[in-house]
Amino acid sequence: MYSNRIFIDKDSPVPIYHQVATSIRERIMKNEWKEDEKIPSEAVLTKEYDISRVTLRQALNVLDMEGIIKKIQGKGVFVKYNPKPFVHDFSLPTAMSSKLEQSGHNLNPVLLTSTRCGPISHVNELLKISESENLVYIKRLFLFNNKPIGLNRSWLAESMVPEITEKPLLSNSLSKTLAQTYNLTPASLENSLQSIIPNAADLKLLNVQYTVPATLLKSVSYLNDRTPLEYSETIWLGESVKFTFNTN
Repeated sequence: MYSNRIFIDKDSPVPIYHQVATSIRERIMKNEWKEDEKIPSEAVLTKEYDISRVTLRQALNVLDMEGIIKKIQGKGVFVKYNPKPFVHDFSLPTAMSSKLEQSGHNLNPVLLTSTRCGPISHVNELLKISESENLVYIKRLFLFNNKPIGLNRSWLAESMVPEITEKPLLSNSLSKTLAQTYNLTPASLENSLQSIIPNAADLKLLNVQYTVPATLLKSVSYLNDRTPLEYSETIWLGESVKFTFNTN
């Protein structure tokens, strides 16, 4: 437990209760309190943050809504879930899957849509195919430790993946299906990032009930000969995903 008062910027436009919720969330992520462990009492936390009980309860309500803590009548507040973020390092899909397996974490894709669709001018251009060529559209929800953290939309040239929509993806994994069924394995990726606020329909799929920041990751994957394989747009929830990269 922190022995000194924790600084909260009371002149910030960010509401005080939100700052406190963020601080407590970060302390849980750093394992100051483990899952099923009781966090300090209201008296201790209000003293640490120099706030009123009303403000603290607002912060705890936010964490309760997020499923991070649970309140037990007569016993106190306990950690229910450690919201450690999914770390995205821009690896190729096969490398990313391997790293997650080794770390003991699971990123599980849930298939929502798999269908043929007509050409989309900017997508066809990115995939370097004819303006009239049909596409395959795949939409998936990504669960990290059973919580939705990402919504992915992918497009591929139908001619490269014939009949892919006729049967389920292998383990709901597009990269595994491309590699094992079509002998297509990307060798490189080009990525771009953009901060967004998802629309209401996407927030509903991500099981988020209020406006949250998110990152839109647009990617084009290429085969060894630089033939474009896939164009994707993935919305990653801001508080659930951490991006890391190295620059040489």
